[in-house]
Amino acid sequence: MSIGANIKLKRESLGMSRAELIDRSGVSIAQLSRMERGEQNNPNLETLVAISTALNTSIDEIVFGEQSTSSIYLSKTIDSLPIDKKTFVKDVIKMAVMISSSEKLEKGLKEKS
Repeated sequence: MSIGANIKLKRESLGMSRAELIDRSGVSIAQLSRMERGEQNNPNLETLVAISTALNTSIDEIVFGEQSTSSIYLSKTIDSLPIDKKTFVKDVIKMAVMISSSEKLEKGLKEKS
């Protein structure tokens, strides 16, 4: 299955509308529509993190349609945390992805100069 098909399947299995996923993830209507239709199969890591977080699932499940043993362990560990710690861990992951993206962008800009 494609990434978009996996997203749609997970979203529908949770009874979540496309609008609700857009609201929770911050991904644009156009991008999510393209992904679910299979027109965009290479979303960036930040988008995958946002969608998987909104769907309360792993990136493995979004990309491959199933969770790896390590992601299942990590997911269970995070789920066992109190809500404030769970939110903190998810925020740290988002920040790490954003920092990594900005570092890549900065490196690309330096290489062009």
